[in-house]
Amino acid sequence: FSPLAIMGLSLAASFVFLPPELPAKSGAQASKNIVWDQRPAKLPGGGVTRPFLWFPAPEGTGSRRTVIFFHGNAEDLQLIEADLQQFGQVLKCNLLAVEYPGYGLCSQAKGCQEVSFEGVADVAMHALLYCCHVLEVDPSQIILHGRSLGSAPVLHLAKRAYDLLHWEIGGIVLQCPFISIRQVAADYVGLAGSLLVPSDCYNNMAALSLLCQVPPGCCFVPILILHGELDKVIKPYHGRALLKKASLGLRPQAADDLSGNLLKRDKGHRLGASIDRGHIPGQCHAQPLVFA
Repeated sequence: FSPLAIMGLSLAASFVFLPPELPAKSGAQASKNIVWDQRPAKLPGGGVTRPFLWFPAPEGTGSRRTVIFFHGNAEDLQLIEADLQQFGQVLKCNLLAVEYPGYGLCSQAKGCQEVSFEGVADVAMHALLYCCHVLEVDPSQIILHGRSLGSAPVLHLAKRAYDLLHWEIGGIVLQCPFISIRQVAADYVGLAGSLLVPSDCYNNMAALSLLCQVPPGCCFVPILILHGELDKVIKPYHGRALLKKASLGLRPQAADDLSGNLLKRDKGHRLGASIDRGHIPGQCHAQPLVFA
């Protein structure tokens, strides 16, 4: 990268990644739901021990479907643990939640104390490898769910998994996603200020375009997009623009009536708010409710 590009990425990282200022909960590190894992150094994202939150499917369901959850900004796994546990119970599936470098327990772990775009990509791949290699979940049984900030690593992970490992992910859920970090910056500081952010910095529109270019013989990745009409953090036009782009894919299967109802009913940006209002994208069975 050129010095200007490096400066731009550094500026973008300071704007994008905002770990919560709240102190860690007392005793949270001893939570029975926290698992620590390290993949072999030769593998993508390997060589570093990282924490995850793990909730197995409710007893008696026998579900192999697994959601890998990427949370939003200004929060960490300790702060949303109760919401995630309820989320998994409602979906009746397994749930593995990812922590970002520099956030929560990662801030205390060697090798992932500093937040960076590369570090987030590594922990995302680590989570996928953990599900497939340790939990022995087939990639086709994995749903990647990204909320707000988490929508970017989800899209990049789905493409990276296919490019590096030839794995086809079972589905993607984008909750309150954004077009790009530059576009979010434009919403807050105007067009001139947003030009300081590199155009390829977490560009979800570009990532989605690549993902929708389905190679011959490969399965179309089902995508569900949820966005609250009254979301004041990431404005709903971001979700609508991504939905339009996804619908231009080679084999779109859109249920606009259902997605439209969800958009009008879901007013919140927080995961817990969506659960409380019952705005959950169906139980994780063979077919997601909405394809976009």
